[in-house]
Amino acid sequence: MFAKNARPIAWPLFFFYLFFCALIGVMMPYISVYYKSIGLTASEIGRLMSTFTLSGILIPHFWGWLTTKVGLPKRVLQIAVLGCFFAVIPFNWSDQFTTLWLLTCLMALFYSALLPMTDSLAVRSIRHLDVPYTRLRVGGSIGYLLAVAGAGFLIGHFGVLVVIPLMCTFIGLAAATTFFVKEQAYEVNTQKETTSFLTLLKGRESILFFVLAFLAFMSHAPFNVFFAVHLSDVGYSGEHIGLLIALGVIIEIILFLFFGNAIKRLDVVHLVIICFVFGIIRWFLVGWFASVLWILIFTQLLHCITFALFHMVSIEQIRRLFPERYSGQGQAMYSAFAIGLGGGLGMVIAGYLWEWAGGAWVFTAASGTSALALVILLLHQRR
Repeated sequence: MFAKNARPIAWPLFFFYLFFCALIGVMMPYISVYYKSIGLTASEIGRLMSTFTLSGILIPHFWGWLTTKVGLPKRVLQIAVLGCFFAVIPFNWSDQFTTLWLLTCLMALFYSALLPMTDSLAVRSIRHLDVPYTRLRVGGSIGYLLAVAGAGFLIGHFGVLVVIPLMCTFIGLAAATTFFVKEQAYEVNTQKETTSFLTLLKGRESILFFVLAFLAFMSHAPFNVFFAVHLSDVGYSGEHIGLLIALGVIIEIILFLFFGNAIKRLDVVHLVIICFVFGIIRWFLVGWFASVLWILIFTQLLHCITFALFHMVSIEQIRRLFPERYSGQGQAMYSAFAIGLGGGLGMVIAGYLWEWAGGAWVFTAASGTSALALVILLLHQRR
């Protein structure tokens, strides 16, 4: 998978992605079930879960700034992952909403920084190696898939009390892998290093990229929140829903493994156009034809384009738009503005629209969001 000279650098990063995304694979689907089992209300669970989305809007900027000032991304990453680990441990003995909310805020302070910092460190660490970023990132997809399936099996046999210990285990293993990460010195781009991060951020190409990323994650918000509910409403069993979600992740893994270098040889604009065109098709079909199994399978195959391919292009664009000293801040902006604000706002809108018009129109709105992004990109190219 990795050449001999790349293994000391690539494998620790691969396993960090694997264990950290395994944490996500346990936490996101199952912690709400755990909260319900200890007596929390639906509104309390919603407030706890929204803390992670809201923290993703502001907190990554602090960590990106700190990384730029300190100049040691590995050390900052270790501080964040260890902080997250120690924040998760008290969840084992807490069952009151106020205590859990305070612990969630503390955990979110560190948790929201981990993925953008790791992406920045990974891109910098492999810059002189024949290793595509996606071959590292696929570790996260594998970890998520194994954790979702494994945690479901363990919960079925031992109950939901295994959720918090599993979270502690995976974040602890992620913390351990950071001590094997080999950090490389910054490579200075004299033309860009003399420019401030804010100046680079205000560039026309940067603004376009972040607007498109914002709309891309907004269009995925209904899928992240209501896909399982939508399929359940049209008659799919929990087992079938799980298999369909797994199919999308498996296709994502294949793309990450075998097409990482290909995107560097293809035109970025054409790739993004493909992402949004298939986004329009995917969400419309999910909204109105989810009851037709072969159509739904087709829409899950498109996950590798609407999400995985767009994320691959985004990481490459951040590397191109921002020099290495500002890469942490660039990743933080991507995480905060696109994933945090775009995804969070999309979830809120989807929730209200679901109650007002139903699932089909929620996914139709997602299709319209992809269409809006496509129009913005095409109008920009005509100038």
